[in-house]
Amino acid sequence: MAPDMGIASIRLPILLWREVISQLRKRGEDRAESGAFLLGHQRGPSARVTTYVCYDDLDPLAYQSGGIVFHAVGCAALWRFCREKGLLVLADVHTHMGKGISQSHTDQLNPMIPVIGHTAMIVPDFGRTPWLSLRAVGVYEYLGSFAWRAHSASQRLRRVSLTLW
Repeated sequence: MAPDMGIASIRLPILLWREVISQLRKRGEDRAESGAFLLGHQRGPSARVTTYVCYDDLDPLAYQSGGIVFHAVGCAALWRFCREKGLLVLADVHTHMGKGISQSHTDQLNPMIPVIGHTAMIVPDFGRTPWLSLRAVGVYEYLGSFAWRAHSASQRLRRVSLTLW
């Protein structure tokens, strides 16, 4: 289920983030992109991630092309999972090769959740990145019509922030 999208900030527990990064590295085997949806609950303009689900758990063929191609079967499985657990998709995260955290042209034209306000995150080096901070992670907000707003880790009010719980 998609959230209200009036989300101003997403809180992400640091130990959960460490687990997500670990899974992305493992699934990409240090040579391929991998990704996950960050799921949780929204309360007003704030949301909190409580769990995640990797793309290939929903769509076993998501990584077969060398990049990420998320098929309809994965979308159906995601919405079923969210409905059964009472969760919302708060963001998606995927890895890129190399140090870059900018969105590729493909990323820009293919939002995982094409709803205004959805948050997409990009992790460099196939997930070989420090998990204690989001400074090396790209954070983008979908504005519709394939336009995105970048959110810098140096902003005082961050779109996504790591928390203790």
